[in-house]
Amino acid sequence: MTDVRRSLARETMLGLAQEAETAMTVIRRRDDLTAAVGDERIMFRKAVELFLRQANGQGTATERPDLDWLLRSESFTHAANVLRFCEHMGMPLDFGRNVEELYRSGLAEIRPSGAGTLTLDRLSEVTITHLLVRSLRSIGAHHESLRRARLDPEFYFGSGAEPRIADVQFEAGACLLSMGQPDQVFTALGESERSYWETPEAASHTTRHRYSFILALAHHARYETGSAIQRLDQALDHLLENRVPDTRHLVYELSLTLTLAEVLATAGSRPKRTIALAEKSLDITERIRERWGVIARTRTPLSMAIRRVYGDIALLVASVTRAHPKSRAAARIGLRVCLSAKQTGFAGHLRAGEQVLPPRIRGLVAQALNAESMTLADPTGATAELNVEQRQQQEQTLGTLRRQIERRLNSMLADMIVPTPTDISHLLRTIGDRHALDFAGLPHSLDNKPRWFRTLITPDDTIRFNEFEPGEHFGTYFVDRDGETPWVGSPDAAGQLDWHGLAREILPPELLRRLRNSCSRERPISLLISAHRELSLLPWPALEVDDDGTRLLHRAVLTHTPALTCLSRPSPPVVSGPALVRLVSDLWIKHECEAWGLNASDGAVPLSRCELGSESPRATRRQQLSAELMDPEEEWRFIHIAAHGDGSGLDQHLHLPEETKTDQMLTAAHALALRWPESTLMASCHLGKIVNVADAEPLGFVMAVLTGGSACVVAAIDEVDDLSASRLARHLVQSIRSGDIRLDHALRRAQLAIVDAAHEAERDRSWARFNTYVR
Repeated sequence: MTDVRRSLARETMLGLAQEAETAMTVIRRRDDLTAAVGDERIMFRKAVELFLRQANGQGTATERPDLDWLLRSESFTHAANVLRFCEHMGMPLDFGRNVEELYRSGLAEIRPSGAGTLTLDRLSEVTITHLLVRSLRSIGAHHESLRRARLDPEFYFGSGAEPRIADVQFEAGACLLSMGQPDQVFTALGESERSYWETPEAASHTTRHRYSFILALAHHARYETGSAIQRLDQALDHLLENRVPDTRHLVYELSLTLTLAEVLATAGSRPKRTIALAEKSLDITERIRERWGVIARTRTPLSMAIRRVYGDIALLVASVTRAHPKSRAAARIGLRVCLSAKQTGFAGHLRAGEQVLPPRIRGLVAQALNAESMTLADPTGATAELNVEQRQQQEQTLGTLRRQIERRLNSMLADMIVPTPTDISHLLRTIGDRHALDFAGLPHSLDNKPRWFRTLITPDDTIRFNEFEPGEHFGTYFVDRDGETPWVGSPDAAGQLDWHGLAREILPPELLRRLRNSCSRERPISLLISAHRELSLLPWPALEVDDDGTRLLHRAVLTHTPALTCLSRPSPPVVSGPALVRLVSDLWIKHECEAWGLNASDGAVPLSRCELGSESPRATRRQQLSAELMDPEEEWRFIHIAAHGDGSGLDQHLHLPEETKTDQMLTAAHALALRWPESTLMASCHLGKIVNVADAEPLGFVMAVLTGGSACVVAAIDEVDDLSASRLARHLVQSIRSGDIRLDHALRRAQLAIVDAAHEAERDRSWARFNTYVR
């Protein structure tokens, strides 16, 4: 049964993640992993290398060799935990060492004289035995795992780890379920309820719920849904009554709550309770992530697991909306899940690229990191009051920092460095009378391959959330479906792609109906799109909404936002002057020069101040673009740049010869510190390419410009032909100079002018690769 498999897979993943998290915390306290923070695989590899060196008595480069048997045992175990987690998450590290053998080495350090002799540390022996049993189960070695599982209570008595018996019982039951033997779970474990768990000593163990949990899954595997729900309710009640205020018990609560919701959804009963449990699961997930910080959390094992939990919650909510399509409560939770999954990674990537950031922003990131380090990650009962005090102090410090960023810089940068939970009601007010379409491709516990979700928000505040499965047309466009090598619009490929078929796969049926029946070229709808992963590279205007070849461009004014959480205003502003114009002469810029009245006959075109009226352009006081954008006395309202663009992330850049101090490049990292006009046109390749990585908001030049103050940015998602880009920019500038118009409307007008010249539109689709981005 899929529910049982998903619950067991999630349990395994979260358990492995917690142990790997503990191991990485040990390394961070002792060794500098800052250089590896941007690459998980490198970070984990370095950690394992350090643990194995320690386990073999070699110490580190800065420490004496360690001859302590306990630390050697812990080092073997930490190395095994990280390796097993990485393999489970689909990124195995090859060290030539068997993971289970590392666990056995950890056990051997505790019993140096061999089996049957005195153990040096009962607590560690019980703990490592449980880890070995789980590791064997996670790789499908079920018989070996069962053989290793110690189900006799005597093994645990006096160890200080008596509650671990429930964890080992869970693993034994999970092995039997994975082998398709749910009846054997009751045979193996059923007697334990009366003989052990009802005794006064065991009844209050915080892990007793694990025993009830595995029996509930066994009931569910036998299609005894009522018994499964009853057992899960009992387990959850016991956990909440006897819990310890630490992350481990929060994870236990998340797993139980989400599994109970999934079982209820499968049963098709009590949809309101299912929705409430889904929301509670999301709340717990956010609390777990908060414990591990905001800025650094995109690179921790537990946060990697949480990404897949978001996918599980989204799948659960999608099953509810499939059965109850009018459930507004479920749709709101589905939207919130996807926003949470995409929301808070920007600051994590700022930290990964900290060395290239401008000093002012680097200092803000450092302040946020310092504030996060104030809170204990896993308080015990004895330190709970201290932890509450620290968390209150942390929240106060982060709140003060956020207000300072909002006041001195802007609210978008504040959201990136000190994000806050999304207020769906406020978001709906900001969207206003626009249609909004949010996409998220999320991995889940059973597979790292993303499942796709979309949310349609209409002007009457109706929210529709559902899962959708891209088909053959999606596969034709995105060759390898990983967002890296999409089809780029060659004439041969143009005949292979069914743009209407692609639209049917991606756009919600209700939106297609409205596009066909309720709007026209003259009366288009406003459609705001927040794409994700591969869909960030789609030329949306080229989609066809019917069999007659009517393009999405004909029916909608399109705007894009990297994430709906970036929105801070209901619509883009009308373009006004003065305009700062930088046209690099090694591009085809003839048409743009004509549109602005600039003289390009002698080659180089100076950085120019242009008015939207009939006034003649003139050279600016400075000939360095960054210098003009840093001057607080200049009040630029529009900027037009035509230059070569390339790169990705904080290294995404414009080639500008005058930027001599930075190798003739203006990077996204540098752009974060500039004062960008409210409207920006960049007729350059790649600068709109803001592909979301799996765990974070997109980070690139467009994001930097929006963060730096621009409210509306036009940029290309991929390579564009110089001549085609120049023609489109000419149309756009002419529209701006002819009267009051917003940048998104000006881009649509320019694209329609090119589409109307059908031979141009079919020969080259550069026009469709320009998007308007807003905040």
